[in-house]
Amino acid sequence: MSCNDSCGFNACGSIGLIISLVIGILVGILFAVGLIPLITVVVWVVFGLAVLNLIFLITGLYLGAVAFPDILKNCFCENAICWLAGIIGTIISAIILLSIIIIPALIAVIIFVAVLAFFFALMLVGLIAIISCIVCKLCIRQ
Repeated sequence: MSCNDSCGFNACGSIGLIISLVIGILVGILFAVGLIPLITVVVWVVFGLAVLNLIFLITGLYLGAVAFPDILKNCFCENAICWLAGIIGTIISAIILLSIIIIPALIAVIIFVAVLAFFFALMLVGLIAIISCIVCKLCIRQ
């Protein structure tokens, strides 16, 4: 568990990676079948959200380093690696997809869309794990 035995979960734990893998596979299948219209807009939105998450991560790490309570520091130490991996993977995958023609007829494009969905889901799981850990630590403190 990420905070203690009574609350939270770890983003790098088996459930976080399994959730991300399942979402990546499902999005890849849906894209291959043609059920995701306007994929370029989706990739731009995902890219923007990844950059926003990177800003949140840098801000949170800075605040965790200068803040007196160790809540931010502990939660970031336990979950920031997977969150950062999701952010960087999402940014790189989005840049790759934005630099090619996105059509569901090519196997490589389908794989890149699935990889983008995997890293985006990992990024969201990491964000949820950090928020859950912070809320858990704040509630236990009182």
